Amino acid sequence: MTMNELNMRHWLNRAFYADKKAKALETLAEQCRERAQGLSTSWEGNDKGKSDGAENGTENALMRLAEIEERIIKLRVECANIMSETLEAIWSLHDDDLEAVLINRYILYYTIEQTAEIMNYHPNTVKGKVKKAIQKLCTKMS
Repeated sequence: MTMNELNMRHWLNRAFYADKKAKALETLAEQCRERAQGLSTSWEGNDKGKSDGAENGTENALMRLAEIEERIIKLRVECANIMSETLEAIWSLHDDDLEAVLINRYILYYTIEQTAEIMNYHPNTVKGKVKKAIQKLCTKMS
């Protein structure tokens, strides 16, 4: 495999990694929500009156949560843009079979084996079609 082909595979995988990053941030946001809710509950239940430490802790947790949620939204938009750009490149092949293989592999994130099962191919056939499609993309995009 040439360096150009390796770079193309990396380029095609951008949406996959952006999606993984967004999912990790969503998990982090959920943890922040739970912490903020716990801080808020303990502050509201405080019989001794206002506690600056708890209030500041809740406020800080909510501010951090808002930052993370804003980042998630930006990342989801970026992911959608990457996916759109990747689809445009795939569609430029003008080969329904190769396009279907790449969509299953790089847009739907299926493994070679899953793609083979969906398309009723042997996994080696899918590998060959992915290689052929990547070679065609390298030629088109250079």
